[in-house]
Formats: sequence, structure tokens, C-alpha cells
Amino acid sequence: MAAWLVLLLCVVANQVFKWAIYALARRDLALAALFQSHGLPSSPATLLSCLLVLMTLREGWGAPETGFALVFAVIVIHDTVKLRMATRDQRAVVLHLVENLDNVGKLRSQVADYLDPRTHHPVHVVVGVVLGGLFALAFGLPSG
Repeated sequence: MAAWLVLLLCVVANQVFKWAIYALARRDLALAALFQSHGLPSSPATLLSCLLVLMTLREGWGAPETGFALVFAVIVIHDTVKLRMATRDQRAVVLHLVENLDNVGKLRSQVADYLDPRTHHPVHVVVGVVLGGLFALAFGLPSG
């Protein structure tokens, strides 16, 4: 199977898995989960770990393609974790401000929803890395 097709199927499988988790947890259809990159499992982590494992299987550990995939995966996954932690802190400050203001109406509940612990966490990244790696191992070996 072509590497690009494996990557595409990996992303689709990740989003369907994410949708199932959120639909069960929220007890509704949770269709928005199909189109979000954050959450459990992390879409960037799944995609990049799948790419890294694919390149390692197909080109070998010493290939430039594998090195590029490794560097790209480390940078994006590191930035994803750091950015999510920073935005979580920012949301907590905004919630604190909104809680202490008068006449904010439904804005208070909207800001509180942003702090949902299921939105993103480093564990989501780890699950994404494992899912992407396993998907590539299962479906990424070149035929022949």
C-alpha cells in the first residue's frame, strides 16, 4: 500500500476512534470530534508517529526521509504539548476573570466549557503516538 494512502487511512482511523470515544463519553453523536485535531487521541501525534514508523519501515533508520520525519515529529509533538499547556493556563485565567465580573451571562459557561479536561492533555499525545505507530506497523509494510 502506498505510504500516502496509509497516512490518509491512519488519520481517518484516528478521527473515527476519537469520535467513538467522545460519543460514548458525552452520550451523544459528538460529530464535532470528527473535525478537531486536539483531544484523545491527538491527530498531529498520530499522523507524525505513523509517518516516522512508515519511513523507518520503508527507507530504514539511516535514511534522510526518516531523519526528517523524526525531527518534524519531535518538534510538532513538543510544540503541541507546550502550546496546549499554555492555552490551558490562559483559559484558566480568563475563567477566573469571567467568574469575578458581573453581568457576563452565558459567557461564563462558554469559558468553563473551554476548560473541559478532555480537550487536550499530554496523555492524548502519547495515545496518538502509540496509535499512529501501531497503525503504521500493521498496514505500512510495502507489498512484495
